Amino acid sequence: MTGSQPATTRRVGDLTGSSVARVYNFLEEGIDHYPRDRELARQLLATAPWWRQMVGTDSWYRPRAVEVIARTLGITQFVDLGCGLPPARQRGPHRIAPQPVYEVARRVHDTPRVVYVDHDWTVHAHAKVMLDKYAGTAAVRADVREIDELLDHPDIGCLRGAPTAFLLHDLLAWWDDEAAGRVMAALREWSPPGSAISITHVTSDRMPGAMKELADQYAAAGIHYQPRSMQEIAGLLDVAASWELLEPGLVPTSQWGVTGTAAVVDWQHIQSYAAVIAKRAGGAA
Repeated sequence: MTGSQPATTRRVGDLTGSSVARVYNFLEEGIDHYPRDRELARQLLATAPWWRQMVGTDSWYRPRAVEVIARTLGITQFVDLGCGLPPARQRGPHRIAPQPVYEVARRVHDTPRVVYVDHDWTVHAHAKVMLDKYAGTAAVRADVREIDELLDHPDIGCLRGAPTAFLLHDLLAWWDDEAAGRVMAALREWSPPGSAISITHVTSDRMPGAMKELADQYAAAGIHYQPRSMQEIAGLLDVAASWELLEPGLVPTSQWGVTGTAAVVDWQHIQSYAAVIAKRAGGAA
């Protein structure tokens, strides 16, 4: 669920710096983190005590979005970009982690295909061990910003013959405007009719001061972080004539795919938006 640092910021195998994936793993009570990750996570929590809840809300959006996309749009192929460390099945007494993409898609389709992509070498190692055990899955280590090379990868290029769902959950905020816009444009152009793109994105709308401080703390650790306004996020979606925004639209992450009292928003904890866009059958890029 996380973005990767630029290759110029972290050497492959370098554990001296913080990793976004490992910081999130710590916040979600996992075990795959190191002292620098825990140090940064505690700094973030000191600034935003609700940060752990927000990370958890984004994690629980993934299975909701995958099930809706699989069931409503009939999509059987998923590419989880910036997939992050696989969630542990059990985080504590009576606390079950969200299911991985393949397991959710498998509830709808007998033979889904899922490709997990991340630049972080620790994430890739876990993906190879824990996720490649399922038939129809693959793990690709790549920087998503090198989007043209990624889309030419054999494990992704082979998907182009059928509708495909790209998941960019908590990914775009780790890139500057040029990279984020370029990746989204490439995915829209590559996607066959019937495809979908799902995003979550942290917002600066409600607590700009806290978000700036969080971005500064990440920057001090060598990690670019860019919360955006709802208008800026909508600009990245850039729904054109051949694409449509699925209901309920661009909404707080906690509201997407839920109904009733579960959709009530606590903005102290939920500082992000979610949306799914779909390419109409027969639509051009």
